[in-house]
Amino acid sequence: MRFATACIFALGTALAHAGHDDVKVDPALRRLPGMIAALGEPDAEGRIYSFYGKPIGPAGTPAAYVPGELRGWRLTLLAGKRFASVFEVKSNSESEIIVTGLDGPLNGIAERDVFIVEEIAIAR
Repeated sequence: MRFATACIFALGTALAHAGHDDVKVDPALRRLPGMIAALGEPDAEGRIYSFYGKPIGPAGTPAAYVPGELRGWRLTLLAGKRFASVFEVKSNSESEIIVTGLDGPLNGIAERDVFIVEEIAIAR
């Protein structure tokens, strides 16, 4: 019985130390996770620079984005073909997010891909 208790304690302790090592994230940094609900219309050359997103997260997550609030924020794709791709938000409505052309088009994203927008500028 003591051995089983010690194993459970050791396992619980090992799990408590998991994480991103020394990455320190400012708790005041605002982040909004979301999921792509639909793709925006492509331009004349077939490039996509917008999509319709839906905020996701725990209780208290807003049901929609505040129009214009995400301008200049960093958008990072967390799932799909464009995983880890980073874009700068040009503008947004309650559901549509438009990125600047500085980081290229969003081509390759798909419905249900997950992303996060953070109130931090992209280091250029």
